[in-house]
Amino acid sequence: MKNLASKFGVFLLLCPVLAHADWSVITHTDTNNNSETQVAYTQNEEGYSLEIYKDHVGAIRSRFSLSTALDILAKRSCPTYQIDASLLDNRSVNDAPCLTDLAWSEFILGYTENNVVSSEKLNALMNGSTVTFRFMLENGSYKETYFSLSGSKRATLSALGPEISIAP
Repeated sequence: MKNLASKFGVFLLLCPVLAHADWSVITHTDTNNNSETQVAYTQNEEGYSLEIYKDHVGAIRSRFSLSTALDILAKRSCPTYQIDASLLDNRSVNDAPCLTDLAWSEFILGYTENNVVSSEKLNALMNGSTVTFRFMLENGSYKETYFSLSGSKRATLSALGPEISIAP
């Protein structure tokens, strides 16, 4: 019986590690200048993806991308995202609109100052459970999808670099 209990205990210890597999760090290469950017990345079961990264001027960005080329985001319409049951938004920091292309929308979550990012949104994405995106397509229909945030903190901190700290 003790052996079974110890095996179960080891299993429970490994469960959080298995759950963190939802997010990973990938490298994007800018084909114009061959610069590389580390990106915290996840793709949900429906094929939608979410990325968090630091751009060349120190802005921390999140990019939500559609799953198929057949869908096109509505022009001048930012998706709404909700982290857990509380933080609901469709704007970047300083109330700026999102940047939107046909297949993706991007939000600025904050800026690095002296290697510190003050961002309630980034903190929530790193410490929450799920983020839900609601968006309108060019044909007028609405869709909704969600992402697990399990492992997002580890992947985001790794992508942003060891010198960056986050303040809510």
